[in-house]
Amino acid sequence: MEGDLRCRVCGKVIKASDRKTDKKKTEMSKWIYRAFQVNVSDDDERLPQYVCESCRSPLHNNYKHTQKKKKFNLNINVHNWDAELSEPHNDDQHFIREAEKHARKHQFQKWEQPSGEVCFIQFNPASMTVERCLTLCGRKWRITVQGKEQVPSLHSELEHLPDVIDICHLDVLFTTTIGPLCVGSPDYAQDIKNKDVWVGNDGEIKAQRELKGPYLYKGTSYPSTIRPTKCSRLAAVNDQCPVCKVYRSDLSASSGNASNYNRTSPSSRIKLTNMTTSELAEKAKKLQTERRALKKQVSNLSSEIDKLFKSDGVTLKGDDAENISTLVKECSSHLDDLLQEDSPQRLLWESQKKALQCKGLRGVRWHPAIIRWCVALHDKSPAAYKALRDSQFITLPHQNTINQYVHYTDLNAGFDDNFVERLVDDYDLENQPPHARRVCLMFDEMKLKSGLAYDAHSGKISGFTSLGSFNEELKDFERQCKNIDEPPLATHVLVLMVRGITSRLQKPLAYFPCQGGCLSGELYNIINEAIELLEFVGFEVDALTSDGASPNRKLYSMQKVGEDSTIDGTTFATEHIIRSEDRVFFMCDVPHLVKTSRNCWENSRPGGTRNMMYKGLPIQWNHLQEVYYHDLGLESTNHGLRKLHKLHHEHVNLTPSLRMRVYMAVQVLSGTVANAMESTQQPEYGSTILFIRMMNKFFDCLNVSNFSSSKPDSQPYRSPDDPRLQWLTDTFLNFLEDWQHEADDMDNLTAEEKRRLCLSPQTLEGLRITVYSFVHLCKQLLQRPGVTAILSEKFCQDPLEEYFSRQRAAGGGNDNPSVMEFRNTTLAEQVSSDASRIINKSRRGNTSNKHRLEDTNMLLCKPMPKKPRAKYNQVL
Repeated sequence: MEGDLRCRVCGKVIKASDRKTDKKKTEMSKWIYRAFQVNVSDDDERLPQYVCESCRSPLHNNYKHTQKKKKFNLNINVHNWDAELSEPHNDDQHFIREAEKHARKHQFQKWEQPSGEVCFIQFNPASMTVERCLTLCGRKWRITVQGKEQVPSLHSELEHLPDVIDICHLDVLFTTTIGPLCVGSPDYAQDIKNKDVWVGNDGEIKAQRELKGPYLYKGTSYPSTIRPTKCSRLAAVNDQCPVCKVYRSDLSASSGNASNYNRTSPSSRIKLTNMTTSELAEKAKKLQTERRALKKQVSNLSSEIDKLFKSDGVTLKGDDAENISTLVKECSSHLDDLLQEDSPQRLLWESQKKALQCKGLRGVRWHPAIIRWCVALHDKSPAAYKALRDSQFITLPHQNTINQYVHYTDLNAGFDDNFVERLVDDYDLENQPPHARRVCLMFDEMKLKSGLAYDAHSGKISGFTSLGSFNEELKDFERQCKNIDEPPLATHVLVLMVRGITSRLQKPLAYFPCQGGCLSGELYNIINEAIELLEFVGFEVDALTSDGASPNRKLYSMQKVGEDSTIDGTTFATEHIIRSEDRVFFMCDVPHLVKTSRNCWENSRPGGTRNMMYKGLPIQWNHLQEVYYHDLGLESTNHGLRKLHKLHHEHVNLTPSLRMRVYMAVQVLSGTVANAMESTQQPEYGSTILFIRMMNKFFDCLNVSNFSSSKPDSQPYRSPDDPRLQWLTDTFLNFLEDWQHEADDMDNLTAEEKRRLCLSPQTLEGLRITVYSFVHLCKQLLQRPGVTAILSEKFCQDPLEEYFSRQRAAGGGNDNPSVMEFRNTTLAEQVSSDASRIINKSRRGNTSNKHRLEDTNMLLCKPMPKKPRAKYNQVL
């Protein structure tokens, strides 16, 4: 028996209007057991699953009264389900006899088919055709109206019916079947007289005109109607089915509400394709008449203005003209006093005055800072830039001028000479002190939209992989051995970025389209070539920063290692390929390490992939959930101020996209969470609290980003003897070492089970590499002349992540740009310089945008290269 529409307690049928408030019986199992001593969790599968609103309220009141040991009069008539389930007459024959009773009541005729199906049909008296049909095959059902089988989801009365019904559902079926018929849109059929078929963009027929009237709609009879091909024929509300009701908006646009105004008037918004030939001719005549009238009106207004100037105008002579000119100059000088010198507002005001003094924009010489600002604004939204320029509130360079500055060179994948030269010139490398030449080389990959594109300016096809000359020669040889003609299409792009260790420099150096990510051997050639190039132009590369991906870690192990570059089997530096007396240190991105540590903790729970434990105490994710829900007030009686005010539901219930958010991992592994756990005084939280405190201090020590922090662990490093450096090597690394040794010494466990007791091997290796590299490099740099302080955040690849966010944001809704789109945005980013980081900063990335106007150098005065104009001889 199927009872989805009946109440489990009283047995009454639940109406469609009450189905939003009914509750499942499993949600009220305690109430039902307290009232009737019936355990509904052991119910027969045929019994109903819901309880109606009329029974729910008495059951709840009875439960509350009995808890307080008070009496309560439970006035509910309990249905005898045992008798109904055991009735011998509840078979298919009895079901059909009950259906025949309902059919006679609603004037249906019975018709049995040879296949065993029983049809209850109703004829149209005018055409003597079958208008409605309810077919029963056993206890399965379907309804057909005017030859159209009904979809249950389009009817509120049918969508809750099961596929196999019972006697109690027959009344709903027959009542719905005899419901009002849909009449389509007969009112629009009268307005649109020159069209009988409506075809969609896919070439399929969407609607047709139907001439089987009369059709009665809102008290008016119509001879024809417009009916969509997907019309259900059974009306839901106001004589129309849901499909016809939605399609009326398309018909409204086609008809243009023709009944309200003249179809051929100049102001009519009816599409020309929906008008007849005579209507088009009439509208063309009216438009010509209106144009002549407007032209005459403009001429009359111009004459009136000239007369007013002659009659009421005043001619300034002598001292009057000089006084007016002096007054204008004084107002201008007063505005100059309000604007600070060398401010963006002052620069914009001066550029606008110069532009207004020129007869045409061709004679304007724009300041380089204005050009950079316009390039960044145009890169953010070309449509917004055009609207701002066309509004005439402000005078801006033409879009063609912007493109000439952006495409100053034909940028190719790999190391481009013009691109690198522009980087050196913008940074003014020749005039920088020695300590400002020290940089960190960061690299990471980004997903691209695979496909080929033709560049009309250069005549090249972009979209193939390009990994540098040496790697490409190896790839070509490999393809020749495999008889492959073309290189593969790029799916990712490897980006190299230069970041100053003691300066604000952060610029992309090169990009390499690749397929599925670069291999460690390919990275080896690219990184070494990049170091050679940077050293050649005048930079000094001291560190490499990347995430903890497998090819990156393998790259570090491939480098030439000295005796002082390895500690306990962990390689953290290599001999410099140019300066043999120095080393290049390896850095794993600290935010990535914090996220992977948090992910290991999240997976340490019942049913998870890890079972972390330290000093005999578990490090479980449910510890955080228990403290969070207790602080939220769901498991405590104290409702006051929260200790974990920064934590939300998303912090403890992560999704794949939320796992990418750095701030969520940092806020979970914070001292505030450790203090909240400690306040519960739960002994089993001991190792979890220690793990959180260690990761919190590790992140604070390696994420120092400014010189004015009030936290002791977040202040700049100014001395090689800073106690934080000793804490990183002696305390933090010893904690990881003890943890791993404790897991390895556990008896009666397999190697896989021992591995699950600690952080993942990749995360442990990344933590050791980063700590050893930063400690050695920090002590080395602080002994260099001119280096007074070190900010550890300079070795994080947040600028590269923000650069990827701006690349994705440049495509609007398209998160994955193509190779050509990536190249164009790269050029615009380099030309706009710091202005792009202010205007185009994206809030969709997984890093926080820390750039402020005072931290950038937007007012660069250096002249900018421009794409040369093609000469006549070159064109020929």
